[in-house]
Amino acid sequence: MAESTTGRRPFKRKTMLADQFQPLRRQVKLPVWGDLGLRLGLALGLLFMVIMIHWWDREGLVDNVDGHISFLDVVYFTMISVTTTGFGDIAPVTDRARLIEAVIVTPVRVAVLFIFVGAAYDFVIKRSWEKFRMARIQEQLTDHVVVLGYGVSGSQSVGELIDRGVDPRCIVVIDPSEDRLAEAEKLGVNVMTADATRDETLKAVRIEQAQSVLISAGRDDTSILLVLTVRHLAPDVPISVVVRADDNELLA
Repeated sequence: MAESTTGRRPFKRKTMLADQFQPLRRQVKLPVWGDLGLRLGLALGLLFMVIMIHWWDREGLVDNVDGHISFLDVVYFTMISVTTTGFGDIAPVTDRARLIEAVIVTPVRVAVLFIFVGAAYDFVIKRSWEKFRMARIQEQLTDHVVVLGYGVSGSQSVGELIDRGVDPRCIVVIDPSEDRLAEAEKLGVNVMTADATRDETLKAVRIEQAQSVLISAGRDDTSILLVLTVRHLAPDVPISVVVRADDNELLA
């Protein structure tokens, strides 16, 4: 296996982007639907607890319509109480019932509100803002190192760059494998799941503004194609390419 380098500028260590951009994609610890299910489960659990408390203390409630408190009335009263609707047709009349409303139901009401507000923030506001912020950051990429392919050689190259003092946030790794990119993310580098042979992918990471490009596609024919594509889009950017067969080094 040989390594060929093309370009006019030698590689220089720079960390000027350290404070400018964060990963193009962030690792999510809990799946979206898992997070949503956990929040809904917690909210339903709190509601069930309040229903059981109201049912236990149903003697302290009065139905102004028929004077009888059924289990359905308890469920109904719990929902309008927690959501602060309060039609007034069912009301607590004993001191114990009112104490339960003040000490137990009110904190539950606040907790449920925070659960749903937090869910709205995480799934709508936060994700939309994160997507917008990453798009803006991606548009401003400059003087960064682009690594095409994160196999054995690519991962070793990234590790060597970091050991030499290059800030991980100044490195962009492109690979079609989610498993490989998950390993790259652990190093703090920027990752993108995409086909690096496509012009749109390279333009998305502003290849023409890169400090250098490292190519480790795993196949010599793919590596040569990537060299030609990068050179077409970024004529002045230095390229380092890993080739497996010595007779392909001249082509790369």
